[in-house]
Amino acid sequence: MIALPLTALTREAFAPFGQAVPHPAGPPTSSGAAFDCWFGVGTLHGADLRMGQVLARRPEGGVVEAMERHPDIELLMPATAALVQVVAPGRNLADAAERPRAEEAVAFLLQPGEAVIVAPGVWHAPAMPVDAEAFYWFAGLPHPPEAGRGASAWIAFADGARVVPVP
Repeated sequence: MIALPLTALTREAFAPFGQAVPHPAGPPTSSGAAFDCWFGVGTLHGADLRMGQVLARRPEGGVVEAMERHPDIELLMPATAALVQVVAPGRNLADAAERPRAEEAVAFLLQPGEAVIVAPGVWHAPAMPVDAEAFYWFAGLPHPPEAGRGASAWIAFADGARVVPVP
């Protein structure tokens, strides 16, 4: 079991895994009497992105045993409570024998109002709430499971390792 410290979400820290969209830091790009708007904070690619909703519950002990990856981006955005998003580098999306490596995993803390855009091929676990339960949104492109993996997209860590995010 590897304990992963929670990493605050910054553009620099998340860059190896995709794009971070933290809370705005500079002046808004436009504003009005009842709004401030920051435009261009991230870039989504894909003509057929689909939205999904997840009601996530914290797994027993907060343990992560498996991850998935996609040939395209995936947007994850907490709606009701803070989330932990565990990611790990991917190496070769065409390699059906590749497994995520627990020793390379990073656990990011995402607050409502923040988001991440996971890059193609990056291993990621389902987002989990910091506490008992949280609702979140995601967007991605529909795709079949990876070739050579069977019906499940969830791949156990190499060497049977497990990780647990810790504050």
